[in-house]
Amino acid sequence: MKYFIFYGPTASGKSALMEYLLINDSDYLEPLISFTTRAMKTGEKEGTDYYFISRDQYLEYRTGCKVVEQIHYLDQIYGLTFDELKRVEAVKKNGVAIMNLEGIRSLKAKVGYQKVISIFIYRDLNEIIKSIKQSGIDNAEQQKRIALAQEELRDINTCDYVVYNIGSFETVYQQLHQIMRNEINSQPIDFNIKPGQKYQDPQGNIVEIITDAAEHTVNGSILIIYRDLKSKALFAQPYEKFCGRRGIGKGNSEVSFKLVEDIV
Repeated sequence: MKYFIFYGPTASGKSALMEYLLINDSDYLEPLISFTTRAMKTGEKEGTDYYFISRDQYLEYRTGCKVVEQIHYLDQIYGLTFDELKRVEAVKKNGVAIMNLEGIRSLKAKVGYQKVISIFIYRDLNEIIKSIKQSGIDNAEQQKRIALAQEELRDINTCDYVVYNIGSFETVYQQLHQIMRNEINSQPIDFNIKPGQKYQDPQGNIVEIITDAAEHTVNGSILIIYRDLKSKALFAQPYEKFCGRRGIGKGNSEVSFKLVEDIV
């Protein structure tokens, strides 16, 4: 099973897309439900929107090492527990949730980076601004959210995939659906990459592996560090992309780098 985590700027359509997926693909998708220490709002339901807990319960979660990831927002705590991951695994479905980059990094570190698929939802800034201005919130809050959206759009290259929320809703849904099906049906990547090995890159250049143990400081993915033997320049490539198995808007593909010993 996999965990599909959406990230993107405010008003990018993350929540609407997630709800649409859960309506149309509930046979293989299950929402990951977070806990929160804030009070329940009108219309919200326990165990559907959040697990509403007290500060004392939160402290019990922490001391019992039950928290997978958490954030603080407006003096309240939001997070995910290992018990929730077990609940989703028990129903034999794939989890889906919305998180920030810190949450994605924490989840990848604790359950395995190949099990956690991060998807950036992109929307044009002008459309985001239009949605924010039509939301009915006061001007100060509008400006705050617009500034935040501008900052979050810079994170477009931090996730495993980018889905462009441009055009019809059905088109965007099909992008997401294809990514998820490809990932669910893919086999785990288990390339035995070692320092000192030489590979041929997609352009035909020969490169040497420096290390396979580097970690991306933002999203927690494993990086392959290598040197071009001709130019001596150093490069970094996510493990899955080095093996040809992940990219923007792509599912599975042929291996991008070929071990020199295997080239005839």
